[in-house]
Order: sequence, then structure tokens, then C-alpha cells
Amino acid sequence: MSLFRKKNRIKPLPKPKPAKAQAKKTPSAKRRSWFSRETKPRPASTRQKKTSPPRARREPRAPREIRFPKPTPPAQAWGYQDAVCLLVLLAVCAVLFFSAPGFRSLWETDEARYAEIPREMVLSGDWVTPTLNHVKYFEKPPLAYWLVAVSYKLFGISGASARLAPAACGTLVALLVFLLGRSQAGAKAGLWAGLTLVTSLMFFGLSRILMTDMALCLGVALAMYGAWQTRLGYRHGPYAFWLGCAAGFLSKGLLGPGLPIMATVVFALAAREWRLLVWLANWRALVMFAALCAPWVVLVSWRNPGFFTYFFIDEHLGRLLTARHQRYEPPWYYAALLPAAMFPWIALMPWALIRTWPGGLWRQEEQRAWLFAALWFASFFLFLSISSSKMMHYILPALPALALLLGQALAGVSRDGWRSWAPPGLRASLTALALAMLAVGAGLALLPALWPEITYEQAGQLTLWGPMAAAAVGIGIFVLRARLWSVLASPLLVFFLVVTAAALAAPRLNDYRSVEGLVKPIRQQLRPADYLVSYGDYFQGLPFYSGGRVIVVRNWGELDHGKNLAPSSEAARWFLPDDEAFARLLQQPRARVIALAETAAFERLREKMKGVPGVLLFEWVKLGDKTLFSNRPR
Repeated sequence: MSLFRKKNRIKPLPKPKPAKAQAKKTPSAKRRSWFSRETKPRPASTRQKKTSPPRARREPRAPREIRFPKPTPPAQAWGYQDAVCLLVLLAVCAVLFFSAPGFRSLWETDEARYAEIPREMVLSGDWVTPTLNHVKYFEKPPLAYWLVAVSYKLFGISGASARLAPAACGTLVALLVFLLGRSQAGAKAGLWAGLTLVTSLMFFGLSRILMTDMALCLGVALAMYGAWQTRLGYRHGPYAFWLGCAAGFLSKGLLGPGLPIMATVVFALAAREWRLLVWLANWRALVMFAALCAPWVVLVSWRNPGFFTYFFIDEHLGRLLTARHQRYEPPWYYAALLPAAMFPWIALMPWALIRTWPGGLWRQEEQRAWLFAALWFASFFLFLSISSSKMMHYILPALPALALLLGQALAGVSRDGWRSWAPPGLRASLTALALAMLAVGAGLALLPALWPEITYEQAGQLTLWGPMAAAAVGIGIFVLRARLWSVLASPLLVFFLVVTAAALAAPRLNDYRSVEGLVKPIRQQLRPADYLVSYGDYFQGLPFYSGGRVIVVRNWGELDHGKNLAPSSEAARWFLPDDEAFARLLQQPRARVIALAETAAFERLREKMKGVPGVLLFEWVKLGDKTLFSNRPR
């Protein structure tokens, strides 16, 4: 049975596999197929492949159309003539604005006020909340105070270092006017515009007087320069515009950005350049404006509740719409003031306007520079004229526009050469200037009668030599008016005469307009326990020159808001309402009271205090129209 065992069973033969499968498994077949691929070309297939039609090439996408395309900025490379004109203008500014800044003392009231507020900032270390006589003072934003405080940090606390701030601002305004005139009509137009501006009476005076208006003028000039650069297509234009608006806001509040925005909108409407407003609405520049202005507003509002209402409602809308600040003037006030503000160049303005007048072509592209300057001045002038609050220095930001118009006219006539004959219009203008000089001479002789604050004793020999010099200059201008070079020489000669007269009169007026001569000599004698008193009025220079806090009797004026914000005990100590409260201070046995008053007010007080027990008044120093007195002998 072993034959039938499973292991002895015959296995069936395997089924033959297809030849194709065997060829795959045999190594020779693999090698042959591999060699065949390398050495023998594969036979062409008889089966035709499907061919797809060629794909159409996609055309490039057209660029998206820009709704308000910016123009290509014009190429204005700086040359030798541009550099010379700029250096000449800067040299004139250095001589006019920075020479002898301490020539006179700080005059009442504005100069002494704007010097004292930065001094208290430096001493207290609080650069957010302005204080005057150590009470809060919110009438103006702090940019002008910061500039003066930085000058104090660099050069020490003095009247001379305080005046460096307006001098620097005036120089920067002249530089911006030069750059604006250069971009509009060339380097010569920029130079003449800058020269006429810095040698005009108001601009020169406010560049040497410590006030906040020159900082505002710098912001306005920078904003208008940025608007023009934006119109030309420069990228820095919107940033310059909003930087100027920020400087204006931190100098004068809402008026700072409001004036250049108003002038730019009026220009865009008149010239039909709506795209200019779109280009100026650059979101990055707007963020920069907010980043510069918002921190101070937020901080001062957080530290001083009620600031927002007082600053934006009472001080801004109140000054603009009401006369409660006692600064009302008739609508024609600035029209009468403008000749003095632009003196002596105002004599050439009619000729300049006639020469540059475009007539019916005022909307043409070639007349855009004239239209820009004309609407700048006209919008400012009309806005300030209809405002209820007016002061003479408010017109300052409009003067650069007039300087640009004069610069365009003078640059055009100077192409013929300064040795040529003057046209009839210029001769008539110089004749008017000669007559104006004769009128100035008569006015100097009658100055004390025309201005009650100045007496013949104060004016001195100015009333004698001034009219003679003015008459001589007027006659000389009339004789030389036919030559073209006299167009430039005559106003500059008149300006030099006015500056010389002011420099000669300043020392005599110093005793009447400043308290330095009364307070500075006794500063070393002051003791910590002494009481300094401003009687009858608040003399702004008393705390500056004495270095201490002052008690104010009877009339504290602009300190009223700060007094109301102070604690009642502090207000009762530093603000005395009447003569009875002042008498109680004088009666204190161990108190030495040193008071400053106008001489007439001191005489009335001495008569009133006769017979009052414990009150003795001793006159220490009398200078000008003021008297320094005390309840103790000197």
C-alpha cells in the first residue's frame, strides 16, 4: 500500500505559462529588453496619437486705471545761482534776527508772559500743563513755550535766549518762502520774495519780539509749501502739509490747521484741481498729524478736567464769534493796518499786482503760481476781517503770500538789468514811497500826540532828528526814482532808517515798557520770607526778573481762570481782592512786603493809607511810569 502513499504519488506536470510572462521572469529577457531600449530604436507605432489644438496664449492683464494720477515732479537741480541766492537770504536773516537779542529787556505784557511760562516749565519739569505765576494757563498750546524752554536749557534763562525762538522761526519761514518762490518762478523770484518778507516792518518786528505768532506763521508757511509740492507730484508734499498743520495746532489751536486747509480748499475749487485734495488726504500723513497733536491734548485733558471745554469752546469759538475778550475791531481794521505791516514794500504792491494780473487767463496752468499766492492772501484776509476778535499781529501768516507776489514781479523786471530805466508804474510807486516817508516824518514829530502811551520825554530827540531823516530819504527817493536799481535800494534804505530809529528809541522806551530796571537791582536783596506784590495790575515781568511767585492785588486779568482752578486756600493767599486785604498784609509785623505799581496808582494808595494804623509805605525806586515800594525802609 506504499505505492498509494501521498509522498509516492506522481505530481502532475505544471501548466505552461504564456511566453510573454516567461520572458518577463527570465533574466535574459530582462537584459535583452534593457539593451534593446538602449541600443535599438523602438519601432514607430502605427497607431496615431491624438493631437490637441494649440492653446491660445493668455494676453497680459491691463494695469488698473488710477483714478487720480499724480504728475511727474519737475526736475529742479540746484545750481550755483540757487545756492548763492539761498546764502544771501540766510545771511540777511542772521543779521536782522539774531544780532544783539538782549539789546533791550522783555517788554510788557506779551514778551514777559511768554518768557515766564517756559521758565516755570523748566523749573517744575512739567511740560504738559502750562502755568503762569504758578497757576494753570490754558489760553495757548505749548509749542512756542517748548521752543523757548529748549533755548533756556541750551543757553540759560534770559531774555536774549528767549528771543532766539522767534528768530529761528522767522528764518525758517523765510527759507520756506524762498523754496516756494523758487519752485514757482525760479531762484531770483524766491530771493526777492524772501528779502521783501524779512525787511517788511511787521515780520521783522515779530521775529525779534517773543510772541507765539511767528511759530504759527512757520506752521502755515510749511503747510502751504507742502500743498504746492503735493500739486507738483512730490511724495513729501502731504507730509509737509500735515506737519505744518500740526505745528500750527500746537501754536494756536484749531486756527493753525484751519487757515492752510481753508486756503488750499479755496485754491482747489478755483483752479478745479479736485485731485489735490485727494492727494493731501494721505492716510499716513494724517496718522502723523494725529500722532503729533493727540498726545498733548490727551495728557493735558487727563490731568486737568475741564480743559477741553475751556480750550476748544471758550478760547476758540469765543474769540472767533464773540467780543467778550475785548478784542473787537471794525471789519476794515486789517485794510488800514496792512500798509504799516508791509511797509516799505507796500508802495510797490499796486505795480506788482498790475504787472502780474492774469486777467481772464487766471485759470490757465501758467497762472497757477499767481492764483495760489493770491488766494492764500485773500482767504486769510477775508476770514480775519469777519472775525470778531482782532489784533494787529493776527495778519502775520498772510504776509508771505504778498511777498511771493512781489517776488514774481521783481524777478520779471530784473531780467532787463538793474541799470535800465524804470517803467512808469515803478516810478509812480517810488513817488508814493517818497510821499509816505514825508508822512512818516510828520508822524514822528506828532508821535506822542498820536500815541498817548508815549510822551515827548520818552521819545526824546527822535521827534527832532526822525522827521529830518525821513524827509531827506523821501526827497532822495523822488530824485532817483527813474533808475531801476532804485526800486530795490529805496525800500531797503527806508527800512534801514526805520530800524535805526527803533534802535535809538528802544533804550528810552525800555524804562517804560519793562520792569527789569526796577526788579533786577534788588534781586540779590530778596529774602525767602519776603512778599512780592503786583499792585493794581499784573506785571508779567515781575516773577521772571525776581525769580519768585507774586501776590496779585485787585486786578489779575488773564489769571482768573487759573485762580478758579486753584484750591481756595491757595487762591486766598496769592490773590487779594481789594486794598483792605492788602492793608492787612502790610500790617503784619514781621513781613516785608515789596510791591510794584504804576506811579499814579501808588500815589492814590499812599493817600488812601494815611492814618491806617500799622501801615507805612516807603518808596524804594521810581523808574519811568512805575514805582517800587515797601512797608520797610530800604
